[in-house]
Amino acid sequence: MQLYRQSGYGVSRFCKEMDISYATLKRWLERKPTGFVEVTADSLAPSSTSLAVRLPNGISCDLRVSNRDEALGWIRDLKGC
Repeated sequence: MQLYRQSGYGVSRFCKEMDISYATLKRWLERKPTGFVEVTADSLAPSSTSLAVRLPNGISCDLRVSNRDEALGWIRDLKGC
């Protein structure tokens, strides 16, 4: 959304330039701002079977993990993005 606001473009032009639909942009604009929450090894239960990732730009995924070390590996990789 920061890119949209900084672009100076109208909604139609921005959607065309970024190849996204008006409905998608509208949904993003209506979302409440979210922030990142630090995840540490202590905040993961030893028996965790999934890791939910939600980014402020609307991208989300649920990762199935078989153990704590695998979850920590995903966290390390995601922190590098």
